[in-house]
Amino acid sequence: MDNDKQKKVSNRRSNYKYSNKNYQQTNHQRRNSYYQNTNKRRSSSQHSSNLESDEMKFSDELDTSFVEKRRVNKDKIIRDLDNSYQKENKPKKGSIKIILHLLLIILLLSITVLCTSLYFTYISPKVVEKAVTKEVVVMDDNYLFLGDSITDFYDLDEYYEGLPVVNSGIGGNDTQDILDDMENRVYQYNPSKVFLLIGTNDIDHGDSLDSIVDNIEKILLEIRENRPYSELYLESIYPVMEGEKAVNSRTNEKIMTINDKLEEFCEKEQITYIDMFDLLVDSSSEKVQINPKYTKDGLHLSDEGYDVVTNEVKKYLK
Repeated sequence: MDNDKQKKVSNRRSNYKYSNKNYQQTNHQRRNSYYQNTNKRRSSSQHSSNLESDEMKFSDELDTSFVEKRRVNKDKIIRDLDNSYQKENKPKKGSIKIILHLLLIILLLSITVLCTSLYFTYISPKVVEKAVTKEVVVMDDNYLFLGDSITDFYDLDEYYEGLPVVNSGIGGNDTQDILDDMENRVYQYNPSKVFLLIGTNDIDHGDSLDSIVDNIEKILLEIRENRPYSELYLESIYPVMEGEKAVNSRTNEKIMTINDKLEEFCEKEQITYIDMFDLLVDSSSEKVQINPKYTKDGLHLSDEGYDVVTNEVKKYLK
């Protein structure tokens, strides 16, 4: 047993020595490897520093002129590109000429039009003539007789049989009565022709001759304004036989004065004036008065008197 133990101990020791020896060898190899790597790094570092110093020396001796040449070439390329762009965008000489020609043509045309306009406007106005077409309005015939008792007693249906006549005479009326009732006396009938006989009662009422003339003019102008398509006819105031009861204060002298003024007005206003005074006056008498056969009472007309009036009025109905 002791021998066996001794052998085991001996083997253990030998194994320990062997393993220790291997360990030492391995450790020694590791150390050598470490030192070798360290030396390599140092030598590499020293080599790098040497390279850097060499490069610095090399850079000091290096020729950099080619860099300057490249910069110059680059600037030249940029300038060439700029010049090329400017040439492409610069208007061509041909297009400029066309534009100038067009502007010149427009200017010449404008001058021509202006001169022509001035010529026809100021120099030769007779060349331009404006054609005026008168408007024609067709109305249904409607003949209105407007006045006082002389019209009121006028049997229109008998004297104008078959014609569209309207009697708008009222006994005792004067000029103001008609002016105060134009709608009912005139406008409602929308007449195509108006025959006005008024004024003798104004003389009997003592109205001034001028006021009588003014009122008759107003009647005619108001009808023209409100019924512009109506044709207006003014009959002169009829003559009277002075001294008769129905005549009262009327005189032929006053009647003739009023008639003269009314005739002038009608001529100025282009209104038809019908001179019944001369047709009804007694031409055989030295005194100015109505023909006795044309009156019943010195003022109002007889049938023969209405015949004379009718024959004259019908001339304006054709």
